Amino acid sequence: MTRACLPLLVPLALGAACTDADLYGNNYTPNQPNRISFEGDLCTDDPAAIAFPQKTLVVMDGSGDMVGGDPAGHRINALNAFLGRHSGLNQQVSLLLMGTETRILFPGFSSDSVQIQAALEAISASVGQAQRNYLDTLRVVSTIIEDDLLAADTGTRSRTRYTVLFVAAGPPAPSLPTPWCISQGLTPGTTQCQDAFTAGFCSTITPKPTDCERLLYGNTVADLRSYVTNNGGQGLVFHTFDLSADQRAQEILGDMATAGVGQEVSQTPATLDFSAVDVDQPGSRLVLRNLVVMNSNALLRGPAPVPDSDGDGLSDDEEAQLGTDPLNPDTDGDGVGDGIEARLASTGSEFDPLVPGTFNACANLTDPLADHDLDGLNDCEEAILRTDPYLADSDRDGIPDLVEVRLGSNPLVDDRLIDSDQDGITNGDEVKEGLDPWTDDSSRDLEYAYQYRILDQGATTRLEATPTDPFPGVHIVSAKLGMSSVWALRLSGETPPRLAWAENASTLPVGAEDDPNASIALTSAGELTLNTPEGGQLVVNVDPPLLPPPGSPSTDVRVLLRNTLRTCFHMDVRNITLVETGELPTGRPGRGWNTLMLYVGEVPLDSPNGNTIFKALTSPVRFVAPDSKTPDVAFIHVTDDDLVLLAP
Repeated sequence: MTRACLPLLVPLALGAACTDADLYGNNYTPNQPNRISFEGDLCTDDPAAIAFPQKTLVVMDGSGDMVGGDPAGHRINALNAFLGRHSGLNQQVSLLLMGTETRILFPGFSSDSVQIQAALEAISASVGQAQRNYLDTLRVVSTIIEDDLLAADTGTRSRTRYTVLFVAAGPPAPSLPTPWCISQGLTPGTTQCQDAFTAGFCSTITPKPTDCERLLYGNTVADLRSYVTNNGGQGLVFHTFDLSADQRAQEILGDMATAGVGQEVSQTPATLDFSAVDVDQPGSRLVLRNLVVMNSNALLRGPAPVPDSDGDGLSDDEEAQLGTDPLNPDTDGDGVGDGIEARLASTGSEFDPLVPGTFNACANLTDPLADHDLDGLNDCEEAILRTDPYLADSDRDGIPDLVEVRLGSNPLVDDRLIDSDQDGITNGDEVKEGLDPWTDDSSRDLEYAYQYRILDQGATTRLEATPTDPFPGVHIVSAKLGMSSVWALRLSGETPPRLAWAENASTLPVGAEDDPNASIALTSAGELTLNTPEGGQLVVNVDPPLLPPPGSPSTDVRVLLRNTLRTCFHMDVRNITLVETGELPTGRPGRGWNTLMLYVGEVPLDSPNGNTIFKALTSPVRFVAPDSKTPDVAFIHVTDDDLVLLAP
């Protein structure tokens, strides 16, 4: 239904310019006792602000040009400064030394200070090598990142961002055609050599490149970036640092940075500074993939939704017929829900919701009841269903596994491509709308389908702090940039604890928590404003019960202020039907509780069909027939702060 004033994006609860009749239609009562809606203005997350794994690989030139141009060892100072700024719990690095061959200074990625310090000493002690082998180094970079990516579980992989900092004090030396032509008995630098090299390495490229070698370097970076996203990683950014005035180096390093959606930075060995690039900036902003609502306690059966009091995917009437307990999602207590066992009962004798089973698929699980992806299905249930225990959306169709399992669609198949009941609505849309994907009843579906509306509000830039929750019980609400984007915070173990701060600092000096001008006792709940002489400001919200217990050690955290890019939208989901459920023995007191779930799925802009990252809201609403609803509202208003990330 079209609303004339929608372009104004006035919050629906206000609606000053529009009447209820304009919004809902003449026959729609906004606050019906057995219906409710969600509404809110939301934005996608900034990947750097939600503590996803960040892995940075630094390639340091070990050639004579680099060593000779940096006799004071400034490159070690630059590395130490970078590592000091990027030493959080979710930060890991890898260090390589580029020369005639590429030297791996420790295996994979690490945050171990002993390993990293030994690598820095090796870089400092290295003597200048005669060659600078770009291609060998890129192959090693690719191997390290590919091995790390594939070693991670799929959930961690979907949240991991890679950054490469490639430092070179000159072009490839020697150029690739030189040794290859010598091995082929050709004279380097001749037209015959160049043509043969192009035929050997770029024959499949159309049109024929004029500079095959240059193309290879950029293509290698592009291939690595594609590999990361195609294999479930969140993304890769490739920055280059050109420490020479060589035009050939500038061209090749520029191509590599472009292919890796990074920056090419021109410096010298004596002025190398990694802060010239924003390592925390993701290569791709997150955009909305899908919005999904589920009433965990209502199933569309027959002419109208009916209660599923325990939320196991079987209606109370179906449980009565089976003899299972409608107030217990796992009647036989074997760790697999009644709905799943009933669904699979015909496939094997081990599935019986009335008889405790020993499930072959779960035999090798250390903790069958664990839920690694926090999607509401335990690992044993995921093993039985063959879904991924580390991904909330195994088939990448934008619908959480739990929603698909509970409403009867297939969590292993993209439901956007299937229409099981041949009613012209795909299974994916039916599940989103709270319908039954196996029954064609258009009049019933029209009456009870959830109605979604999403209005794109575009990309928004915000100055934000990373991390947003530097300590338990301390949340950064907003920030104002002063003279520096780097802050240091300290939470002392005193009673009451004191919060100290400083701008333009990576660490705080001893006793900083005693400075009355730059520290404060956390004695009560609410917002506090931290100001600095340089003009910077942080507004923090304090929740005393969540603060570390008295006597805890003091903790220092580095906070980075950065401009983030988010995709914002207005959403409302209407016509969610409530049912009167039975009273659960271990649940909220009283009958009628419905648990509503709102899922907001996000994906990187450049990987629209990749693994979905979900935020979720759980909202309990009570309905007791015929007309009692708690809360008695038409809309549940949702903000970004209400949503919880489904990531361990």
